[in-house]
Amino acid sequence: MEKREIIASIVKSNKSDNNVWAVSITGDEQPSAHCKTAYKAMRFMFLLKKQTGLYIAAESLAQLSAEIAFRKAEQAAEEDPQGLNEATEVQADEPKPKAKRKPRSKKSAETAAVPQ
Repeated sequence: MEKREIIASIVKSNKSDNNVWAVSITGDEQPSAHCKTAYKAMRFMFLLKKQTGLYIAAESLAQLSAEIAFRKAEQAAEEDPQGLNEATEVQADEPKPKAKRKPRSKKSAETAAVPQ
């Protein structure tokens, strides 16, 4: 008897030229779902794992993780083409002092407590 696992693979979409992820259980003829992104496919795999109690194939998990990391790096390169993040430069140069909380005055506390 074949070990049943949850797997994901890239398939060509019938509706467009894009590739989609097919999430299925080994031994089943039809895939359980088609997902547009690797992130959605991974979420669906974990949902199936919770519902069915089956294991996720390590190869599929590694392939999805690599695809997600690649897409994140690609997106970060589009947002910051030079590889420099201005927000980290400002924080590295000048650390901000922490703001101290001031206690509320008695007068404002009394007016807040008494409805008018």
